[in-house]
Amino acid sequence: MAFRKTSCKTYEEGATSFGNTLEAGRYFAAIDCLELPRQSNREDRIITHGYAVGFGQWFFFDALEPALAFGRAARMSTDCRGYGVYRAAHETVFCDEHQADERVLHLTGVSLDRKPDEVEPLKRFVQAVKENPWSAHWHEPTGYITDYGSGRPIKTRRRSLPL
Repeated sequence: MAFRKTSCKTYEEGATSFGNTLEAGRYFAAIDCLELPRQSNREDRIITHGYAVGFGQWFFFDALEPALAFGRAARMSTDCRGYGVYRAAHETVFCDEHQADERVLHLTGVSLDRKPDEVEPLKRFVQAVKENPWSAHWHEPTGYITDYGSGRPIKTRRRSLPL
């Protein structure tokens, strides 16, 4: 296995794009890049692709739907002056020197929020919440739920009504 530098040897601690701070995710840095690093799931390095929302701080999501809903809801707060949703990679690297995980966000491209087709992912977000109301994790909506029985969604062969 080739030796790779840890985050503390590669990036400047506290470096962040668009002036967003790093406390919320305890990130080492949030950097712009032309291309996202490859996904990886090794013992010493985990890289997951998804989306980052910045509005004062950075937050990472595995899917676009919750990222867009989170950014849109934040912007509706009187405490938020602006936001952006970007394609991102969440990297966690174990540093032998510091005996701790170092987390870095890699950001690329232009902001994906407030586009003409934004309503469709927001509809999928609401449908997924409707199908999995007690889950704290993102689940792709199936579109086949009509009711709840004993606290569990009842799936049918008939599509549920779209939002």
